[in-house]
Amino acid sequence: MKILLIQPSQENVYGVAVKPSYIPLGLLYIGACLEKASHVVDFIDLDIDGFNENKLLGYINETKPDLIGFGSTTVTINNVLKISRLIKNTTRIPIIIGGIHATIAGEELIKSKNIDYVVVGEGEETIGELVEALGNGYKLSEIKGIYYKDKSKVVFTGDRALIENLDNIPFPARHLLKHPFDYIPPDALKTPVASIMTSRGCAARCTYCCTKLIFGRRMRFRTIKNVVDEIENAIKNYGIKEMHIMDDCFTINKKRVFEFRDEIKKRGIKTTFVFSNGIRADQVDEDILKVLKDLGVLSVAFGVESGNQMILDNIKKGLKLDTIRKAFKVSKKYGFTTWGFFMIGLPGENEKTVRDTINFAKELDPDFAKFLILKPFPGTEVFNQLYQEGRIFDFDYDNYGLYTGPVHDLPDLPKEEILGLQKKALREFYLRPSQIFKTILRIHSFTQFKLNIRSGMFIIKSMFKE
Repeated sequence: MKILLIQPSQENVYGVAVKPSYIPLGLLYIGACLEKASHVVDFIDLDIDGFNENKLLGYINETKPDLIGFGSTTVTINNVLKISRLIKNTTRIPIIIGGIHATIAGEELIKSKNIDYVVVGEGEETIGELVEALGNGYKLSEIKGIYYKDKSKVVFTGDRALIENLDNIPFPARHLLKHPFDYIPPDALKTPVASIMTSRGCAARCTYCCTKLIFGRRMRFRTIKNVVDEIENAIKNYGIKEMHIMDDCFTINKKRVFEFRDEIKKRGIKTTFVFSNGIRADQVDEDILKVLKDLGVLSVAFGVESGNQMILDNIKKGLKLDTIRKAFKVSKKYGFTTWGFFMIGLPGENEKTVRDTINFAKELDPDFAKFLILKPFPGTEVFNQLYQEGRIFDFDYDNYGLYTGPVHDLPDLPKEEILGLQKKALREFYLRPSQIFKTILRIHSFTQFKLNIRSGMFIIKSMFKE
């Protein structure tokens, strides 16, 4: 079959109009699996490839795919539904949706007259079976992990077991990208950049996180050989100079970290590595940081979230403040650029607990700090908690982007105060003379100069946004 995969516009993801930083690994895995099954696959990233609605509809009418598939997140789902409606106004092509929002809201999505099938959970095996069934008239009811309509009745076939052997999944189909070098993360120091996932799952219980909803809490790992084979493939075919590892818990298995370093050295691979989602403070020690340094890792980031222990316990972070302090101290000892990720508006917060977070950020003194307002994504424990308390006032998912304003309030923090405390945190952290001086000293190349200018302009805008 001829299948078109579409990455929806992500203009709402960050709350500002910026191009995507990373390739859509999920859809490219799907593309690779479909190609392995001898289907013809095409791919469009609406933002990167410059497709507006009219251009997309013209392209679909010209190429006439048999199926169209979308990835989905909560903040892109409105765009997906809008485009699906436009496609259905002019064609009868079946439309499939997968991804995290499809997983948590499949029953709601399948009720749309413009959506034909919803894939729930990990989609690599499911999509192959679904396309095979559609092409050969097999029974959909025998395929685990999908929603479909049987006349007017909604059918869910039940959850599919997680994929046990991740090595069986082919490498993401990067060759489908029309502009592979246009994906540039804001913290990239070298280009071209490639992103990679070496494991799935997260054992943590954080109440705000969606990862476990699609990948589960049980960790599953690709073999080191399989991972490094993909890295070599990306370097050979795309000249990659920097690899961004997207795992949530890369350092959870200390032995595997050493094996990864040894295999990289054995093959003589010359590239730098970045951990885009950060690493947990309780999953690093001096031995691991030495290995990361040996790999060419230049920076490490930690999800701190709060400087108040009660708040950390509320969100089931599973960290103690002293553990976080130690992680930053050792990271600085080995010369890493450090990042700290903090949240404002967590359950139980008041002005004092946010003040604790601001003070803790200044105490830790990372090179970069992000102060983000909590977004209670549907399906998470924190969403259910705030929803039951009647604290979520905005259900327009266009407003759930990373840098958008609050969509909830708290008994002791109205929405205006949450936004005001975010601005205060940015001002107090970045306008310290010591921080300004440190930023100047950190610039040793034109690339670092551009990074600091870009980051600085964004922070200034965030300090004074309405």
